[in-house]
Amino acid sequence: MENKRILITAGPTNEYIDEVMKITNMSTGRLGIELSKHFLEEGASVTLIATRSVFRSGLFEKYGLANNDKLKGVPIETTMDMYNALESESRDTYDMVIHSSAVGDYKPEFSFRMEDLATELAQAIHDGKTTRDEILSILTDPNCKVNDDTKISSYEPNLTVKLTLTTKLISHLRDWYKDAILIGFKLLENVPKEHLMEVARKLCIKNNMDYIIANDLHDLRQGQHLSFLVNEDGYQDVEFHSPTDIYETARSLVLKKD
Repeated sequence: MENKRILITAGPTNEYIDEVMKITNMSTGRLGIELSKHFLEEGASVTLIATRSVFRSGLFEKYGLANNDKLKGVPIETTMDMYNALESESRDTYDMVIHSSAVGDYKPEFSFRMEDLATELAQAIHDGKTTRDEILSILTDPNCKVNDDTKISSYEPNLTVKLTLTTKLISHLRDWYKDAILIGFKLLENVPKEHLMEVARKLCIKNNMDYIIANDLHDLRQGQHLSFLVNEDGYQDVEFHSPTDIYETARSLVLKKD
């Protein structure tokens, strides 16, 4: 693995409501760090893109990654930060990209007070704006947005946040890393295994990924770290029960690439 270059994304993304509040998820980044550890131990060079909370979590020290000259850490916060980091890293050549980050599906677009929006809607209706499109236009782009450039007051009983979709990073990976083996992840909750596999298969095809590792949040909550390897042909009859299992398969794929 001495000459192999691996890029790994890990942890959550953070989407800010104001200068203090944010939307995030429960991902710790531990999987990405454990995978990095395994690759580094065998001499590969690893670039790890993760939120700053992952770098500050103590996991680097726990797994002996601090001050490793073959590890390049790229700290980010938001989905757009990760987008920019992935695009920038694509100028280099990587043998494998493991996109294990739990990228948030939504980000705040703006905030408003329900009282202010009610007043704005009442005035619009009074002015004769009563069609669905007119009302929707106000709801999606009201004049009463709260300034979120600073901390929003802690005493707003009816503060509301409108969400919008984040960029799907996985959809850009093949364009950026044309020659790399691409591995993504798909998490669903409490679904039949056949459905989980089919969703992962379609995700693989849609985004031109080599493999998707699929798992079920229900299994994780039961303490079962069970996941499945899927490609465009479907389930590959490979189960994972630990990050080490995932590493062993990823390692084998990288070595076969030559």
